[in-house]
Amino acid sequence: MDVSIIIVNYNSIDLTIDCVNSIFQQTADVKFEIIIVDNASKNKEAERLQAEFENSVKMIEAETNLGFGKANNLGTKYAAGDYVFFLNPDTVLMNNAVKILWEEMKNNPDMGCTGGNLYTPERMPCPSFCLRFDDLGTEKRYASWRYLMLSKAEQKLYRKHPALQIRRKDFNDTNQKIEVAYIFGADMMVKKKLFEQLGGFDEDFFMYAEEEELSWRIKKRGEKIYNIPQAKIIHLEGATLEKQHDFNEKQFTLRINGTMTYFWKRYGREGIYQFYKFRALRYQRLKKIAEIQKKSDVSFQFKTRLRCLLECFEKIMEKTEGEGKKNGRS
Repeated sequence: MDVSIIIVNYNSIDLTIDCVNSIFQQTADVKFEIIIVDNASKNKEAERLQAEFENSVKMIEAETNLGFGKANNLGTKYAAGDYVFFLNPDTVLMNNAVKILWEEMKNNPDMGCTGGNLYTPERMPCPSFCLRFDDLGTEKRYASWRYLMLSKAEQKLYRKHPALQIRRKDFNDTNQKIEVAYIFGADMMVKKKLFEQLGGFDEDFFMYAEEEELSWRIKKRGEKIYNIPQAKIIHLEGATLEKQHDFNEKQFTLRINGTMTYFWKRYGREGIYQFYKFRALRYQRLKKIAEIQKKSDVSFQFKTRLRCLLECFEKIMEKTEGEGKKNGRS
């Protein structure tokens, strides 16, 4: 078996069906299997998915919602392929992306992980990777008055600072593969043997940032990570996030918790504190600016962000109590 495609379903049966159908429609000239891990969805979605695809997919049912990383780890235990391709249920393959990524990895043994270019349903580019890992220096710069007091146009110019500009480039508009820091988790292909040697996704993450932390460990092993632009995939969440203006507290909390966990894994408990300090300072200053500009709704949003940030900080500090300051993987 060449590739095991792993999809985690959680109350998203219609998206998962569209995703699986696109795999069957677009994939050729590569031996593959599809493994669906159902994260204890409602309305008997696991049974309905099994009935929809019968024996053409492997169906794994989790007893509880395991989150992204842990569910993918479970799916990998049943994988027969030399490579595992973690694919979000809200993706649709535009071309033979599985074969494109697999051939690149097969022909380049130094590649530990690859991913393609992600698009909106309108075929517009959306975030696909990052060229640089998140770090405390960037958090500090984004919290500075110098940055926050700039207009939006000036902020774009400020981001031309090399340390920020490289961090923000997230789409490959060339026809050449490029080495990146990490691929977004919507479409990650990894050598199965390497994935197993690393212990898979870190299960301290529930959702968000686990792909960045895994990529950090892949890089530490001396393996390379590439974006392959010829592999093209529609990502519905990427499209939604590009258009989303209303504040979503639940999603924000999940993201902050994931990012804070990443800083813990990379820098130890001191990293958690430093991240919290810089991010809280940033939100406090943005709240103050909104109050001066008499934008009460924006001010309230940052007040809510500060509360969520503090709650996540307190929980993770309690969880990691007893660890030394320097316990990260830097």
